[in-house]
Amino acid sequence: MKALRSLQLFSKNKATKPALCSQCARSLSTQQPQQQGSLPAVTEAPAPTPVPGAPAAPRTEAAASAFQDLLGLNQDASSDLQNTFYQRELPSSLIRFSSDEGKRMFRSAMEAGYAEGFFPLTGNFTTQSEPAYCGPSSLAMVLNALEVDPKRRWKGNWRWYSDELLDCCASKEEMKKNGITFDKFACLAKCHSDVIAKRAPNFSLDEFRQDVESIASQSDKFMVISFSRKTLGQTGDGHFSPIGAYNPENEMVLVLDTARYKYPSYWSPLKVLYESMHPVDKETGRPRGYFLISYDQDHPPVKLCKPSDDTATQAAQPQQVDTSSSSPPPPSTPLNWATVAHSFCKRIPENMWLEKPRALDEAVQVVLRNVPAEFTRVLASQSMMASSSQQNDDQEKAKAYIRRLLADTTQSPLYPIVFRSLYPHENPIQQQADNTQVDQQAAFATLFILGSPRMLYTSLPRDVQETLDAYRKNQYMTDVVQREVKRIAHEVAELTKSFCTCGPGWSSDAIANGNACCQTST
Repeated sequence: MKALRSLQLFSKNKATKPALCSQCARSLSTQQPQQQGSLPAVTEAPAPTPVPGAPAAPRTEAAASAFQDLLGLNQDASSDLQNTFYQRELPSSLIRFSSDEGKRMFRSAMEAGYAEGFFPLTGNFTTQSEPAYCGPSSLAMVLNALEVDPKRRWKGNWRWYSDELLDCCASKEEMKKNGITFDKFACLAKCHSDVIAKRAPNFSLDEFRQDVESIASQSDKFMVISFSRKTLGQTGDGHFSPIGAYNPENEMVLVLDTARYKYPSYWSPLKVLYESMHPVDKETGRPRGYFLISYDQDHPPVKLCKPSDDTATQAAQPQQVDTSSSSPPPPSTPLNWATVAHSFCKRIPENMWLEKPRALDEAVQVVLRNVPAEFTRVLASQSMMASSSQQNDDQEKAKAYIRRLLADTTQSPLYPIVFRSLYPHENPIQQQADNTQVDQQAAFATLFILGSPRMLYTSLPRDVQETLDAYRKNQYMTDVVQREVKRIAHEVAELTKSFCTCGPGWSSDAIANGNACCQTST
């Protein structure tokens, strides 16, 4: 009681200030002489003598306030909650998944067989770790649902997908600030899985319904949708989320929203979700769409992303073949599926038309100049992994297969042309005579051109096209080379299908008129 009365004297004329804590009040009371039955005398200390040139002493009230700030007495309990939010209310057109109506719709979907993918997805449900990480979070959820081994350490001794590790086609800083676009999500997904990208308005409502029914009835393929929240009556705009189930009776789609702090999972009308992909994304100037994602254990995707700590990927690299020739300089842009797609969908067709090569060696130079040099090494890595899988992980047999592939490739009439394009001052025949080892860069560049799409060369003179077509015939390729060329051709076809606006069949006439329909956002 005495300590409290001392504190009251100390706070005289400062009624607006909160009281000191009991510990500080107790300390003050022990420092003052007390008399039984009376309040302790409190006297003000004499003001210090000012020192010439020294700064003025702080005001007593400001010093007391600063002291109470130090003790945490001036903090408002609600100040940290200002300008923050806890979830949003769903628009009336959407049905909360956990509501009675939402549960009824889910039971109906299960009975119809359209909730097969729900359980692997919810077993790996991921709330995005950053407000703009909806794309990487959706992809991480799907990859974990597909049980894909990332071949990369997550934390401790464990390998696992999390959104902060998926930074192949866009930097973490960029994604934290701006999120991820449709094209970059396609690029990111292709580095880790098999992906089919469908962008509005190049698909109909019926096609979208069929794809929703297909993925909802299986557990080894999933859909991630890129849409505008505004169309659904929600706040914000661009967003990514996986699809968990489909109710055919009401034509409602279950959206597993990765931003659970903002909106819970909900049922949306199929038509409204279809319409939500059509508004133009101001970042790219193009509409959004959806992705069908799966994974083939026997034929893993070509990984162009190579994090610095990705030791597993580095271990999978084939041994580089020694050569006295100097390799072409590395590209100045990062190697990912977006940059490779940019070469096929835009740079090569445009440069073919502008430069108008009249001979095959000139056309080869245009192709190789516009494709990142590392891409041929990626093809080599993929061939090594594929051959290792075919040989039941027998590394010696796999290496023997690669040596045979390289040796057989040198027998193609196209190989000397490619070699001279890479090394203008060297003779390929003399190089082979002096060195028993094959130049890996030239060999895989040859395989790459043999497997590249024919429409890249439609602007060439007819006799040059016929010569190249002849080199692609089986009489010039062994079985091993044919198999590899077919694999590369499939990869490139899927690349153009996923990343080019108009697919693999763009026309040279459109490019000639300056209206090339195949564009990429890089």
